[in-house]
Amino acid sequence: MSSATSTPTALSSRENSSAFEDFDSKAVFEKCETAVLSKDTKNFVLEFENASAQCALNVGSDGIRELCSSERNGKLSTRWINIWAPETQRESLVAIATHYGFSPRLLGLMKCKPLTPHIVRTAAYHSRRDFWHTTKPRPNLEKVIQEKSIDIERDHEKVDTPSTQSEAIDLNHYTIVNEVWHYASVDWGSKYLCIGYNSLYNTTATLKIDPEATQKNQNRPAGKRVWTWLVLCDDGTVISIHENAYPNHDTGLDHDEQKNLEITRRNLRNVFCQISNANETNLQNPLETLPIRSPSLKIDSQPHASPADVPSLLFYYLFDDWYTSYSLVARKEHQYGTQLELLRARMFTTADLQHVDDLHRYGRQLAVLKRIYQSYSNIIERVLEGSKQIEHTRSTATDNAAPTQQGFETIETNKFTISSSIGVPISTKARVRFERLKDRIGLYCLNEIQDCIDEKDALVLLNFNLIAIKESSAVESLTRITILLAKVTILFLPVSLMTGYFSVQIDDLAGVYTAVTYWTCFAIIITLSFCFLLVFGKLSGTQESKPIYQSLSRVFFNKSRAFFRSRSAPESKTKIMA
Repeated sequence: MSSATSTPTALSSRENSSAFEDFDSKAVFEKCETAVLSKDTKNFVLEFENASAQCALNVGSDGIRELCSSERNGKLSTRWINIWAPETQRESLVAIATHYGFSPRLLGLMKCKPLTPHIVRTAAYHSRRDFWHTTKPRPNLEKVIQEKSIDIERDHEKVDTPSTQSEAIDLNHYTIVNEVWHYASVDWGSKYLCIGYNSLYNTTATLKIDPEATQKNQNRPAGKRVWTWLVLCDDGTVISIHENAYPNHDTGLDHDEQKNLEITRRNLRNVFCQISNANETNLQNPLETLPIRSPSLKIDSQPHASPADVPSLLFYYLFDDWYTSYSLVARKEHQYGTQLELLRARMFTTADLQHVDDLHRYGRQLAVLKRIYQSYSNIIERVLEGSKQIEHTRSTATDNAAPTQQGFETIETNKFTISSSIGVPISTKARVRFERLKDRIGLYCLNEIQDCIDEKDALVLLNFNLIAIKESSAVESLTRITILLAKVTILFLPVSLMTGYFSVQIDDLAGVYTAVTYWTCFAIIITLSFCFLLVFGKLSGTQESKPIYQSLSRVFFNKSRAFFRSRSAPESKTKIMA
C-alpha cells in the first residue's frame, strides 16, 4: 500500500504508517467504500483533519495497540476506529480498553460471544418431557405421578444452586439485548463517554406474518436488530463497535443477506464517505451532507467545523440514523400505518375475530418499537445532562484556581481533554444537534407510534362493534323469518278449522252445504284473517321494515324493475341507432 505524503499539516507519524493510505485519493476512496460494505472487513482506522485524511483497513491488534500508545504531533486530528464482529478481535479491544481505562465490566460486555440459537433446558421442561415421553409398557399412573413429584422437587432444589441457575438463565450480553430490544447503556469514564443501544433496520418492505414463526418473533417489529457501542474519548478518538450481524456465515452471504448488511451499514457508509474529499456525491442530497470535513461548504462562515467539534459531531452523526427512523415510522405511508389501513378495509368486508389477533400482534410490535425510541431519548437526556455537569464542574474548577506570586496562572487545556476526575463532554454544536434529535424523536417517531397504537385500539373496538352488528343482523333476520312463519300459520289457521268443520260427517248437515258455500266461507275467513294480521302488525310494530335488510316486497319490486329496465335498454338503443 502506498503511504500518505508527509506534510507539515499531516497526521502524526507512526512506524506502521505504511498501512495508511491517502483517503482523499479517488482510488483509495473507492476501495475503502467497497470494503465498508463487505462482511470480510473486520475494522478500519480513519484519521483526518482539515488538510488531509488517511485510512487503514483490517488493522491487527499490534497496530491498534501502537496507535493507542503513539502520540499525535502537529495539528489536532480526529481518529475513528470502527470494529465489526468484536468477538474475533478481543486483543484489539483489550488494547483500547487498557489505554482509555474501560471498566472490566464494560470490556467484558464488548468481548461477549455473539448470539447463537440454542435451547435452554429448564427444570419444568425436564419434568414435562419425562412425564409425557414414557416408555412402554406404561407403568402405574399413581407411581409415575409420585416419582415425577419427587423429580420436580429435586429440580427446584437444583435451580437454587448457582451453577444450575446460570444454565437455566443465559446472562450473555447479546442474549439480554436480543430479549430486551430497548436495553441501552450510558457509561462515563475519566477518559471516555460510552453509549450502547440496539438499532432496528427496516430490512423488509412490508409486514409478513409467518404462521410457522414463534410467538416471540411475531410480537417483535420486522427488521434486523444490531447492537452498537459508541465511545467518545478525551483525545479526539471516536470508537464504534458493531455486533456481528451474521455470526454463523463464515462461507459468505447470499444476495438477500448482503442486501440487508448494506442496509445496516448505510448510515455508517454515509458518514465514512462524507469525510473524504474524493466523494463526488457530497452535494447530491443535502439531507445526507454532514459538516464534518467539507472544505467546499460554508457553514457558519467557516470552511469546516473546528477541530474541537469534529469528534463530537462524528459521535453524533454515527448515532443519528435518521434514514432508518424515517423508513420505519416517520414517513406517512410506513409499514404499520399501511397494514392498519388494509386491516380496517378487511374489517368492513368481513368482521372476524382473527382481526383482533392481528391487531394484538401489531400492538405488541408497536410497543416494542416505542420502547426502543424511548431508550434513544433516555440516552440523549443522560448525555446532555452529563455534559452540562462536566462543563459546570470544569468551569468551576477553572474559576477557583489559586493565584501565584506572578498573578493568576493561565490554565491551558487541550481542546479534547479535561480533568481525569470529570469525564468527557460533547461540544456545543453536538449538544445542539442532540437536542434537535430528541425533539425529532418525540415529534416524528414517538407521536407517530402512539397514533398507531391509538388507531389499533380504535380498530379493536370497531371490529367488535362490526361483529355485534353482524350478530344483531343475523338475529333480526331470524326474528323476521319466525314472525313470517307465525303470520302464515295465523293466516291459514281459521281456514284449517273451517275445513275441518266442513269435513265432519254429521247426518243433519248432509246435503246442506255445497261447494259454493265452502268457497264463500273460505274467501270471507281468509280476508278477515289477512285484515286481522294487518291491523295486528300495525298496532304491534311487527310489519316488515328496512332496518338493515330490505323487505320481501321491496326486494321483489326492485328485482322486477331491474329486469324490465335491462330488457328495455337494448330496444331503446336500437331505435336510437336506427
